[in-house]
Amino acid sequence: MSLRLLLTLAGGLEILTGLAALISPATLVSLLLGSPLDSIGVVLTRLFGAGVFALGLACVKSRHDVASPAGLAVSLGMTSYNLLAAVVIIWAAVGLSLGGLLLWAAGIGHAVLGVLLLSALVGTSR
Repeated sequence: MSLRLLLTLAGGLEILTGLAALISPATLVSLLLGSPLDSIGVVLTRLFGAGVFALGLACVKSRHDVASPAGLAVSLGMTSYNLLAAVVIIWAAVGLSLGGLLLWAAGIGHAVLGVLLLSALVGTSR
């Protein structure tokens, strides 16, 4: 897959996830982790939502110039985010025995997207 397509896909998904976290943090956390939120959790989930929304916007904007240093930096950021998110989410499922309806899907999705992005980045450096 091309880096441009992957940044478009990843950016769109993060924009949607960010909006969901900003608008309805309790619902998102319940679907992912299967547990309720207290007031601190609501604030942290909304902060997470703002961050991934901004990351998604950066991806969508940089997809038109993936060969530039800035485009590669955004690609590297999204790649590392997806790979690290996969590790944390799968650890939460296995190590902490958390599990909402979408937790495993989110972990596997981040892992697959991270590997595809890494493969595309390695392909552009050749």
